[in-house]
Amino acid sequence: MSVKKVHIASSRPIGKKCFEYAERNLPEGFVLCRDWGDCDIFISVMYDTLLKESFLKGRKCFNFHPGILPHYRGSGAFTWSIINGEKSTGITLHEIDKDIDTGPIITVREFDIDDHATAYDLFETGMDCIYDLFVENFENILKGNYHTQKFPKIENCLYTRKMLDSAKDITDLVRAFTFPDKEGVYYYTRDGRKVYLEPFKDYEDE
Repeated sequence: MSVKKVHIASSRPIGKKCFEYAERNLPEGFVLCRDWGDCDIFISVMYDTLLKESFLKGRKCFNFHPGILPHYRGSGAFTWSIINGEKSTGITLHEIDKDIDTGPIITVREFDIDDHATAYDLFETGMDCIYDLFVENFENILKGNYHTQKFPKIENCLYTRKMLDSAKDITDLVRAFTFPDKEGVYYYTRDGRKVYLEPFKDYEDE
């Protein structure tokens, strides 16, 4: 029986946790390999590099995506879920194809967005969710014991890092609500306090 080589790629601590689980629970007929160019099965756990189409050919490639697909492709799904007023977000396990987060979906695990949750809160919950999904699906994806769902592409659901950077700039929002004797831009703290942003300074003061 030929042995299949498995590579787990990650740029986050959750990747190490998943790798350690894989070391302890590797089925017979599979070995872990450090060289991703030498693998038969590639598993992305919060890996931030796009794979070339030439690499995908002849390999089974999987991704644990932070966000619910097909609605939140790309980067910053937890941030955009809050901005868009979503009540839940989650993690999607899917096969990787040549486009960004468009491969057939294996499973989705959702969790609620609390009214006071920050993007970092969702990230921490998401990492726990990724580990649980990894444990539950690791052996099955190696052996091909799973079913997929192919969803049609949805317009305007690819979020990029450039879009995240743009969303951080609230200059126009502050400008729009800067008016003498009128309420300005504010936010609420976790304990319910209302905090106003400082009004504009003269650019000459900078």
